[in-house]
Amino acid sequence: MGKLHKVLLIGVNGFGARHLNELTRQQDEGMLELAAVSDLRLSEEASAIVTERGIRHYTDYREMLAREKDASFVVISTPIQLHAPMAIEAMEAGYHVLLEKPPAAVIQDALRITDTAKRCGKLCAVNFFTPSRKALSMLTGIAASGEIGPIQALKGISLLNRPATYFTRTAWAGKLSVQGVTVLDGTFHNPAAHLFYSMLNLSERLSSLTGQPSGLSSVTAELYHANPIESDDTSCVRVVTEGGLRLHLYITLCARHGETQRIRLEGTGGAVEWSYDNKVTLWKGEESVVYDCQDEGFIPARYRNLIAVIEGREEKLDVSLESAIRFTVAANGAFESSGSVTDIPRQYAEPGTQQGDPGMYIGGIEETVRAAFREGRLFSELGGIPWAKASEPFEVTGYSRFPQQFRIGE
Repeated sequence: MGKLHKVLLIGVNGFGARHLNELTRQQDEGMLELAAVSDLRLSEEASAIVTERGIRHYTDYREMLAREKDASFVVISTPIQLHAPMAIEAMEAGYHVLLEKPPAAVIQDALRITDTAKRCGKLCAVNFFTPSRKALSMLTGIAASGEIGPIQALKGISLLNRPATYFTRTAWAGKLSVQGVTVLDGTFHNPAAHLFYSMLNLSERLSSLTGQPSGLSSVTAELYHANPIESDDTSCVRVVTEGGLRLHLYITLCARHGETQRIRLEGTGGAVEWSYDNKVTLWKGEESVVYDCQDEGFIPARYRNLIAVIEGREEKLDVSLESAIRFTVAANGAFESSGSVTDIPRQYAEPGTQQGDPGMYIGGIEETVRAAFREGRLFSELGGIPWAKASEPFEVTGYSRFPQQFRIGE
């Protein structure tokens, strides 16, 4: 490693606290220096860290960008609607950027970030959690070897449980827009965003193995909510690539109990799964083998990778803005396909089991999600799901502006 890179952090509350703790840990290991942070307020814990270490604190991030010119990059961990303007200002001020996921709520803002990065000659990495490098190598290696036959489908499942306070934790939680600015804080834009991005990234890698076109062709999605929110808490999404590969994603925040999120590649002769604990499971016939593919945490991995690319020791970002835009197109396309978020009537939902703070539970949602996952169907295609509502595919080739047919405010 060359010089000790100085880093700035915008946003130290919420997930930003994870960045603050990790950046100070990395500083203790001599990997970087956290020079300054910016937030309107600091928690008691964050204030103690900043004061004890002599880290400069700004309440105005623009002032920090103007004064801390010897820093190499800025970590941005703020509400979704602030990602694009802050990333653009940081790059225009001369910094590389590590941007929290998702890069932007809407595709036109993601494209603005891309244009700025190119114009300013700056890097913009996105902090998506993905399979470790070891896990990615194993997944693509198994697919390329033909060990499980030609890949027929790529599926993701996310059975989660969220209390009522999850949807009131911030002014933008569960919202489609805040003060006229689009947010789209739903299932695949936040708690399952990492899973969705990883599926899309894998689909691109699989397409390169087969020589098939990797571009996204269409998205079909059904978005529902049982909680009293604007956006979705239960969803199913089908993405079709130009090469014909189908991706199926199933998510609910309304399960009785959560499970480890996972991705499954299904071939004609077997299957392989990756789970959030970075384990890879290979099935052939009745036999299965589990491989532990854990490595360093994904946040320090993003710092190390960005620094390595800045210094020229690595050629590309693990999660580039260009690959993240694929996620934004698919996510926006899901909202467009659904048209609106459908209410699940109260006769099919009830308060969950979280003591003193129950979110909503959808009756039988675990089996509904698992059945759709097994069969590769949308909820409305299963039959017998009284609250399910079919939608139409939305073509995303050349897609560049949201919304076109999604109705915010209805």
